[in-house]
Amino acid sequence: MDLKSSMNVWLRVLRGPYETVFAEELQKPYARLATAVIWLVAAGLVAVLVWILVFMLLDPMGQSMAMMPDLLAQMGFSAEQSTELITQMEETTQASMFLMLCGLLVGIPGLALAWSGMLWLAARLLGGQGSYDKQTFLFAAFTTPLLMVSVFLYLFPLLGPLLVMGLMVYILYLSFWALRVVHGLAAERAATAVLAPTLGFLVAGCCVVTLWLSMLAAALGAA
Repeated sequence: MDLKSSMNVWLRVLRGPYETVFAEELQKPYARLATAVIWLVAAGLVAVLVWILVFMLLDPMGQSMAMMPDLLAQMGFSAEQSTELITQMEETTQASMFLMLCGLLVGIPGLALAWSGMLWLAARLLGGQGSYDKQTFLFAAFTTPLLMVSVFLYLFPLLGPLLVMGLMVYILYLSFWALRVVHGLAAERAATAVLAPTLGFLVAGCCVVTLWLSMLAAALGAA
């Protein structure tokens, strides 16, 4: 599918009515896993391009490095030591930026496909009969444009992350309708299939953060 056709599908899916439009889109010849993968990779590519543009225009690394010689001099480092430290910091920062961009390109589609798999498994355990391919296509049809919008919103401080969280909740709501249509689930079962993995993910995240804070506190205490 070309970009114009894809955007038409995305807009149609987002406008609804969800149950009717979702059912119609599942009957289209492009409703397959390959289409979903292409869309999600495109979302990752948009995220990478946006952040590359941000780095080029704002040059946060260059601004930080420009202040380092004076800062290091105030800390008592010699000119030779400062040069060596700045070189190491530049190399580390460049490597970190490269890894972050690669993570966005691979991580966005990878996490989206994995999350769709978790929803599919939950739906199947609750009696759903739909296929992973069809569900993931539908999931990608509304997730891809919303992820692209989220990349731009996240650039705005304070308000941006809050709006992104709102879009994530909206994705969960649309996932509820997608599971109902793809798997033929009742409303209660579809809601459970969406909420159970979501709560499990949140609990796991809280445990990881708690463990990290505990290790940090122990390290600081030992120091």
